[in-house]
Amino acid sequence: MLQRLQCATRRWAECKRLPTLCTSWHRRHGGLVDLHELDPRSFLIVEVKRDRPGVLGEILELFTRSAINMTHIESRFKSFARDGPSFHIDFEGSLKDAQVQELMKAIKGLPGVYDVLPETPREVPWFPMNIRELDLTVDTLDGGTELINEDHPGFNDPAYRERRFEIVSLAKAYKHGEKLPRVRYTEQETATWQAVYERLGSLHDKWACREYRSYSTSLPLYDLCRQPDEGEMLPQMEKYCGYAVNNIPQLGDISDFLQQRTGFTLRPISGLLSARDFLNALAFRVFYSTQYIRHHGNPFYTPEPDICHELLGHVPLFANPAFADFSQEIGLASLAATDEDVAKLAAVYWFTVEFGLLREGEDVKAFGAGVLSSFGEMEWACADVPSQECREMGSMKEQLKPILRPLDPLEASKQEYPITTYQPVMFCAESLEDAEFRIAQFCDSLTRPFFPQYDPLTQTIRVTKAIRRATRHSTVELQRQKQMEFFEKGKSREN
Repeated sequence: MLQRLQCATRRWAECKRLPTLCTSWHRRHGGLVDLHELDPRSFLIVEVKRDRPGVLGEILELFTRSAINMTHIESRFKSFARDGPSFHIDFEGSLKDAQVQELMKAIKGLPGVYDVLPETPREVPWFPMNIRELDLTVDTLDGGTELINEDHPGFNDPAYRERRFEIVSLAKAYKHGEKLPRVRYTEQETATWQAVYERLGSLHDKWACREYRSYSTSLPLYDLCRQPDEGEMLPQMEKYCGYAVNNIPQLGDISDFLQQRTGFTLRPISGLLSARDFLNALAFRVFYSTQYIRHHGNPFYTPEPDICHELLGHVPLFANPAFADFSQEIGLASLAATDEDVAKLAAVYWFTVEFGLLREGEDVKAFGAGVLSSFGEMEWACADVPSQECREMGSMKEQLKPILRPLDPLEASKQEYPITTYQPVMFCAESLEDAEFRIAQFCDSLTRPFFPQYDPLTQTIRVTKAIRRATRHSTVELQRQKQMEFFEKGKSREN
């Protein structure tokens, strides 16, 4: 009924033209293409007098004859006046099209059909529909520099603050389609990277998951004929991305490498995004990465994500298909989601992508970036008996080790978590594939306004229903208020 084969040639032609259309329209008007105009959806309600076998088949047959592709259908019983159902039907095309008008007349003429009601699109929270609309995500929780407060090691270092402002400015100026900005890192910044790189390296050998340690299933396409060695993740990153003890890799080189492996790309950001904005980007297989580095005064501590956290924690696993897929699954589920569901998805992201663990035999290994980029977090999460020094460093004097629970995204979505101490509760999957399966199930269980599909040819989100996006508002202030409430709640517990 969906007639995918009939419209495949037409859609392929449109897919090839859309990037050109986007570029020319953007240049002429300084804005973004109205995707509803290029690929419209419409919504009908068909009221049926009596519930009888075959009535839906007759309606579907008319859609087939009209060569109009149906994208979503559901049935409801509306009132006690009639025992027939109401069919809510979404389809490709505009209500103004002559072909659609003829279809509506034909449906209304069917025996047993009471009425055909064209409906206005449903309004949903704003979300990006094309990858270019990520350019609108410029507001951050910290503005790129406000996070440097009295607790930050660089607070009293004017040179560090000026340097950070310089790097942040590059991210703020970036637009989709441009080359990713390259940063000329100083000797002092490179020395900070080296200290972190060397210390984490030996711990990764011990506590990082197999997918992080080895590229045995994630070699570049042009290198698949070579039999990989165990533990060659870093050699691959060094060979293709510029990873080295004495060199901080550039986002552009890493992004090109990831795109060849799993279709993920990197995009620079000036600071911390709201959960909604950050998760929305994952739907396009885009990961926001900072480019500034922690203060040299304490290379092994940072109160915020920096390039060490991004490149040594997150980036390597985005070359793994299962990890890339469930990251995008979370992102797709966040599109037009309610604030409550965004909070649930953010919690699932926290306990998997940031602080996820998995089992390899009897051992617990790390795959979350927050664990992989911190020597203290790795020991706390993976060691049989974390040391007293480790526990004190993470404000866990009273707890010997984290409580490990089998990964259940529904339970994880309700679990509170601290952001200034080690995690008292963590979730452990059986494998990355197990995590992918469970997260997909959880996302499907959410009440969603539509089911999105990412089209990598046009870098566009296709939706199943006729919708209208609400006016876009920054979600940063709402997120900031929630964070303040979180900290105040924590303070009251301590008192």
